[in-house]
Amino acid sequence: MSHKEAVSILGLGQMGAALARAYINAGHRVTVWNRTHSKAEAFQGQAKVAATPEQACSESDLTIISLLDYQASDQVLRAPLVAEAAKGRTLVQLTSGTPNDARSGAAWASDAGINYLDGCILAYPSYIGGEHTPVFYSGPRELYDRHEPTLRVIGGATSHVGEPIGAAATLDCALLESFYGATLSFLHGAAICASEKFPLDAYFARFQAIMPLISVTADMCKKMLATGDFKGTDCTLDIHAGALAHIVRLSHENNVDPRIPELIQSYFKRALQLGHGADEMAAVFNAIQDQARR
Repeated sequence: MSHKEAVSILGLGQMGAALARAYINAGHRVTVWNRTHSKAEAFQGQAKVAATPEQACSESDLTIISLLDYQASDQVLRAPLVAEAAKGRTLVQLTSGTPNDARSGAAWASDAGINYLDGCILAYPSYIGGEHTPVFYSGPRELYDRHEPTLRVIGGATSHVGEPIGAAATLDCALLESFYGATLSFLHGAAICASEKFPLDAYFARFQAIMPLISVTADMCKKMLATGDFKGTDCTLDIHAGALAHIVRLSHENNVDPRIPELIQSYFKRALQLGHGADEMAAVFNAIQDQARR
């Protein structure tokens, strides 16, 4: 049997507790710490319960921290005793944040002599340890490779997405925006159905029908953004804009909050103003960039 790396977990919220359970179930020696000690005490008999974060860091060569945000994380990590305990060891930051947060964390870790990886988990806590659970890491590839078997315990779809420390946070924010945007839109679609007394069960049962169209559109956008050529023959932007106008009008007619379709429509209108009416929908990318430059 190969040696399994000892792991310390800082933070035992829903995600942190799921991480700890995954490592315990996989047979690793686990140390846990949480500011509210009762949450750590729940792991007595399964893991070593540390009284302080510096004690937890000193117990393992690999420490994983998962807290609400970087402000909470910094309050724990940047205490002098914690930094000293983590010196020469590897810290994996799984607290959600921005690329700038990741860069700030990496700079602090470098000054403190701590090996540092930044990561993001694109899954609910109940999916931790799953074969297809995606976890992305950025930072030194050699450091990732050294700990990869241990990191893979929490997600079978674990991958290194770039040496720049902000790469994982960039991907996390971009993919989550797609997720939240899609979720908000399909809930708005449900509200439209409810306004017409169309059965919601029937709406959700047919929701998968739109997935192939989303996949095809994503492939089209990938190719067009790579070349900057938005010409195509499938469906021009002015036709899409017309469909959006119907959705906005229906929302107003049925007293459904119109702000979601109106926001989408505003970018399509700007793309039309930029002369993309005869182009494919990928040209809206230029409208998004144009708005950002204003």
